[in-house]
Amino acid sequence: MNDDYPRETIRELPRERARPGFTARVLARLDEPGTAPARPRRAWALAAAMALCAVAAVGGLRWQVESRAQRRAEAARAELAAMQHEHARLAAELQALRREPGPRPPVVLVGGDERAELVIDLDRLVRTPSPGPGVRRTSGPVVR
Repeated sequence: MNDDYPRETIRELPRERARPGFTARVLARLDEPGTAPARPRRAWALAAAMALCAVAAVGGLRWQVESRAQRRAEAARAELAAMQHEHARLAAELQALRREPGPRPPVVLVGGDERAELVIDLDRLVRTPSPGPGVRRTSGPVVR
């Protein structure tokens, strides 16, 4: 097949002529009010619809991110409140233990699991002096 074949075929087609007055009729219709082509209006409508969809998508995404952040903040506040409540309960229990008259128990059960329990013998516990403000102790009390 030759590359010139389509061109030759098109050249062999008969030439068509527009009817008399065609150009004048087209120009007259363009000058009439309210007969503008619909294509530009459709293009503007499509562009406006696409912009509206983009704004809605960005707004939805922002709402989703903000609501997720609010849920995380609420969960953090609830966890903090639970920790503060537990701290207050433990502090009150410690104060009650310190106010108890009579001999103190020789051991304190700290906790554990099904494999082992952590118990502190208070008779063997030796207090060390506080290092002062701004100094952090890196090890616990000395046990003999």
